[in-house]
Amino acid sequence: MPPLRILFPYTGDSVGGSHISSLLLARALREAGHSVTLGLHRSGALEDHLRGLGESWVSLPEVTAPRLRAPWRQWLRRRAVRRVLGPVASGYDIVHSHDMRNHLIWSAATEGGAARHVWHQRTPASGRHMAVWGGRADAFVAVSRFTLSSLPGPLQGYARMIYNPFLPQEEASAEARAALCAELGVAPGTAIVGYVANLSDRKRPELFVEIAARIAAAAPGPVVFPMYGALHQPFLSAVEARIAAEGLTGRVRPIGPRSPFGPVMAGLSALVAPARHEALGRTLIEAGMAGVPLVATDEGGTPEIVDRGRTGWLVAPDDAAGFAAATLEVLANPEEAARRCAAAQVLCRERFSLAAHLTRIEALYAEITAG
Repeated sequence: MPPLRILFPYTGDSVGGSHISSLLLARALREAGHSVTLGLHRSGALEDHLRGLGESWVSLPEVTAPRLRAPWRQWLRRRAVRRVLGPVASGYDIVHSHDMRNHLIWSAATEGGAARHVWHQRTPASGRHMAVWGGRADAFVAVSRFTLSSLPGPLQGYARMIYNPFLPQEEASAEARAALCAELGVAPGTAIVGYVANLSDRKRPELFVEIAARIAAAAPGPVVFPMYGALHQPFLSAVEARIAAEGLTGRVRPIGPRSPFGPVMAGLSALVAPARHEALGRTLIEAGMAGVPLVATDEGGTPEIVDRGRTGWLVAPDDAAGFAAATLEVLANPEEAARRCAAAQVLCRERFSLAAHLTRIEALYAEITAG
């Protein structure tokens, strides 16, 4: 297909899995010959992240975003956005948005055909008005079957499902485990059961502490429970109080973000992911690609990553006893864990490859820019 001029706009004040996936796509599109511009409406955490990656970006005007309400009630706000950003959009063939604020902003900015708008929905649906707003986009992408099924009825027939892209990960190994044990200051051979997510209610960090308490009480050998991710309040205080109440101080350890994370993931004995309502858990796919045993919630998009009994362990939502039992099975039966990990690597590398993602996105671009 001919080279396209593509804008990826971001708010700029946070960094999450959607940014990682979209930036991976941006780089692949450039390598395929397209001109991709990253635009930031605000300075902040994403700016620092891009600087660390050696990426350049342009500053975009900050505007008041429309709300996820009936568009006709917001014609003044839409007009104001279009007046400011319509000229910006006209410099591109495609504006590809990745979060709700930018979906709504650039839906207004591209009214009248200033550019084609791709709405990339990376979370479950947010309300009934998405049917109207999302239907205005030239293309609507859902990142999982679960996300697709959460959309209002009219959008389900309009949207298409394209899984997020991932690169191969550093493989789990005895050497990585030994290095992580040394980093954590625990004896060689200690099992390392990890939590990898920002602290938030949906990610269930306090439940992880309860799971850890059950595992610690039943495990035949030493186990440590590092928690990696942004340590947001008030969740950190609640987690620390729960750790103390369970008598797990020094064993459950809120550590915070780590970069690069590949060597850490490769050293885990198991990844325990009790999160709820996940559209497509990024760390689960990375663990699957790395060959790390997965114990996750049987809900949302997670069953599209973890095939029960074949590539990992699925547990009912918020079932601390079930999570502990599955993790103890992982630690007690390394042969079975290795079998499932090998199957998970095959599934994840085929289903979530960057090459497959790029092919489908380019086909989508070609369709909406034809003629």
